[in-house]
Amino acid sequence: MQFNIDAMVKSILYSIHYLGITLLIPLVALAIGIVFGLVIALLRYYQAKVIAPVLQAIVTLFKGIPIVLILLAMYLFCSTAFDPIAQSLHWSIRFKNVNTIWIAIVGLGIMAIVNASEIFRGAFASIRKGQLDAAQSIGMTRGQTIRRVLLPEAVPVALPVLGNLLINLIKASALCSMVGVVDIFSAATISGQQSYSFLEAYVGVALIYWVVVVCIEKGTGLVEHRLTSRLGRAAQ
Repeated sequence: MQFNIDAMVKSILYSIHYLGITLLIPLVALAIGIVFGLVIALLRYYQAKVIAPVLQAIVTLFKGIPIVLILLAMYLFCSTAFDPIAQSLHWSIRFKNVNTIWIAIVGLGIMAIVNASEIFRGAFASIRKGQLDAAQSIGMTRGQTIRRVLLPEAVPVALPVLGNLLINLIKASALCSMVGVVDIFSAATISGQQSYSFLEAYVGVALIYWVVVVCIEKGTGLVEHRLTSRLGRAAQ
């Protein structure tokens, strides 16, 4: 079988038009994950009564569910329940008018929340207890300790892992085509169907993913280096 370079190039050019969607979904999901994951990690770190065990059970539950099941379950639920709920609330919008990109964002957002909460919890655990005791001894409140000690120490530790989480979210976004989202993966499939060059189309989209991942790794490393240098100068 001869590999068709022209078909691969055409697939890349066609798929790259949907790169914005492929990046938008994981980035918004990561932002959601960082905000809610940080809150969950803090509540579990300080062992909030009642809430912490419940959050631990929820995180454990969703860690065992594949993202594809979350996406499909959300799509099926929304497709069957959205219209009755909208009618009962007297909304004019119907499920057919909803952009399925929001289902993809919420689905990947759940994955991001679960993973980010574990990332921050591990970063908090790496902080020496003496630093927190010192902050308490000079009269810092819990809020001040979080802002001035806990987060500045934890963010450099969590940053590389958050970069890996973003990469995993980008790769997981290929599953969003199952709920009707057209990203670079589904665009490559469409291109392959048009020219019957599926291998070339998938190799082309793999190259796009590879370039994106390399850029994220380089960017994360640069931010980590600058942040570490800044904290090092501040400590001197």
